[in-house]
Amino acid sequence: MITAFLQIFGKILLWIYEFCHSYALSLIIFTLLSKLVLFPISYRGKKSMMQMNSLQGEVQKLQKQYAKDQNRLNQETQALYEREGVNPMGGCLWSLLPLPILMGLYYIIRRPMLYMMCLTKDEITAAVDAVTNLGYDLGTTAAYQEMTLTSLMGKDTTVWNAVANAVGDSASKLVSIDFTWLGMDLSQTPSWRIWTLDLNWANIGLFLIPIVVTVFSFLYSQISQKTNQLTMGTTQQKKDDAGSAAADSTNRMMMYLMPLMYLWFGYVMPAGMCVYMLFNSVFSAAQEVICAQMLKGKFEEMVAERERRANEEKEKEKERKAAIAARRAEQAEKNRKRGKRAKKGGVSKPKDHPTDASRVGIRPFARGRAYDPDRYPVTPYRDPQDVLDEAALEAALAKNAKRKKKNTEEEELPPEEDLLLEETAQEDEPVQAPEDTEEAAAESSEDNGADEENV
Repeated sequence: MITAFLQIFGKILLWIYEFCHSYALSLIIFTLLSKLVLFPISYRGKKSMMQMNSLQGEVQKLQKQYAKDQNRLNQETQALYEREGVNPMGGCLWSLLPLPILMGLYYIIRRPMLYMMCLTKDEITAAVDAVTNLGYDLGTTAAYQEMTLTSLMGKDTTVWNAVANAVGDSASKLVSIDFTWLGMDLSQTPSWRIWTLDLNWANIGLFLIPIVVTVFSFLYSQISQKTNQLTMGTTQQKKDDAGSAAADSTNRMMMYLMPLMYLWFGYVMPAGMCVYMLFNSVFSAAQEVICAQMLKGKFEEMVAERERRANEEKEKEKERKAAIAARRAEQAEKNRKRGKRAKKGGVSKPKDHPTDASRVGIRPFARGRAYDPDRYPVTPYRDPQDVLDEAALEAALAKNAKRKKKNTEEEELPPEEDLLLEETAQEDEPVQAPEDTEEAAAESSEDNGADEENV
């Protein structure tokens, strides 16, 4: 599956080479075409990256506000991104796109017979064996034998005939490729040990080309970082963003990491890969500038809209606070007037509730208006080991039942009879002296005490 996919791009590269008859130029055109095809994705990634940078001030405010609550911080940050229509992962895809293209092109360049000429592995093995039998040294690394063999096919007809006989019916797919560019052989791998090589332009040029790639990659990283910051509106926002040590550290690491990675690639891959990496940096830098100019006006409008929305939220917050303050002032005025009326009229005491039992100090209702110390009578202690007087208990229960029955009968009297009974009692019954009342109360208390003792 991967082989068939890479053969598609290999055929495109071969068609470009057959059109321009220059291997380096075909790589440059291939790089340009890949940038044009992927421009919409790169544009969206650039937009997302610039949006993320423009929101750094808001994100840092949330980090200060919810520094001790990580879950709330994540929720508020996600809500901010959703409100602004920002995808935090949008810029990652855009920044990682060159890597799979780079690796795919690496396989295509080092194995032109498999991916560009679409020969089978058995045919390639037969061709290598046929040329090796002629006495040519194709190197010990099998991955680069195809490049050396393809280069020899264009220089020696004997090699061409040997390869054509080895592949048989697939001889029509063979193409001789000239890897020479500016006096350098792009099929060779540059070596950083320049002191071990002959000092000629071919070797010196191969030594310098990875360094040139690294320089252009570093310049591209700087241009990309500056264009990402075009949407920062105010000076304070720039200070806030500059004050983020983590963000600065990440930016610096990416600025130096990618060029160093390209420098390492340049000395372990064929020089044709250096041509791709060099012009990929050039076209990427131009793409950064174009995208920044296209997005600058839109982001200025977006920042203005965001500021307008923030001002509206501030006004609503002021109105809300003013309404709360007005309600509090109104309530305070009501409380003040109520206090004046209470002070003027004195403290009113309820007539239906005694205050002596509930009074504590100078407070009339310290225990509550309904406080009654005698609500729950104290039952005298009785030893559970004592013998229970069952006769006395039955007599007390019968007396209580008789009293309840009498009370029930009195409650069931008709209203007319009850009223007549009260009027008759008021006319015929003499006034009872206070001593009699006290004696009756005493007798009733003694009866209740006797009942409790019997129980």
